[in-house]
Amino acid sequence: MDPVPSEIIAAANAKSRRLKELVRAPEILVMPGAYDVLSALLFEQLGFRAIQGTSGGIAAVLGYPDGEVIGRDRTVEVTGQIAKAVSVPVNADGERGYGDASQVGATVRALVAVGSAGMNLEDCAAHQRNEPHRLIETAEQLEKIAAVLEARRTLGSEFFLNARVDALMVMVDDPKRALEEAIRRGNAYAEAGADCVFYMNAVTRDTIARLVKEVRAPVSVLARAETPGVAELQDLGVARVSYGAAFSRAAITAVRRLAREIRDSGTITTLKDAMSSQEVTALVERKR
Repeated sequence: MDPVPSEIIAAANAKSRRLKELVRAPEILVMPGAYDVLSALLFEQLGFRAIQGTSGGIAAVLGYPDGEVIGRDRTVEVTGQIAKAVSVPVNADGERGYGDASQVGATVRALVAVGSAGMNLEDCAAHQRNEPHRLIETAEQLEKIAAVLEARRTLGSEFFLNARVDALMVMVDDPKRALEEAIRRGNAYAEAGADCVFYMNAVTRDTIARLVKEVRAPVSVLARAETPGVAELQDLGVARVSYGAAFSRAAITAVRRLAREIRDSGTITTLKDAMSSQEVTALVERKR
């Protein structure tokens, strides 16, 4: 395996350090989900201080469902395109790490090589369509986390690890036990070296407040329609909020609206609120 040039590691480390600073800062870090270069450029132009890659959005744009279907290489390729286009830190969606503990290090290495500041690593097991989600054993996830830390030590990297906990999403039949398991796993991952603990399905004020109080690490949540707003999340002590595939869904919804108008009436009045050609040109010229 070819070595990652030292100048690339140094540049990625600067982004990793910046991401850690933002997560640890008093102000909540809002990370919109980029699914391509254009969306990332827009987020940077609008003043967002860091960007999250969305596995679901990237996969959908390429014509695939979410869940490691497009594979490590294409995920790394798109993440690298996004990271190269903007100056702010980009955190990759590493999904399950694209393999077991023996393979996660290769994922870290590849993402560092394309300029990613860090990645998410989820503890949900692979599953077939229409099958229920399940968690992997905590010990197995801790092995993966150890592999991430070993990979970054070997590289001399400061790669950011956002350890995702899926207990609240999986154990829906027993919310009390799910929350206890979520807290237990979050603390285990933090103790093992995760920089932040990321929760799926943490939507109520009480649940979020308890996670922040009892997890010994910065806490991140995925925003949904019913999640408290950014100001309230900050009041609760949340360190980071991200949005998954929300922006890619919003984008394709706008495309559908215009396409239906053209199909049904032949008009394009929907475009009245769209960005102008000049605005889009100005946006993409920023990356030259």
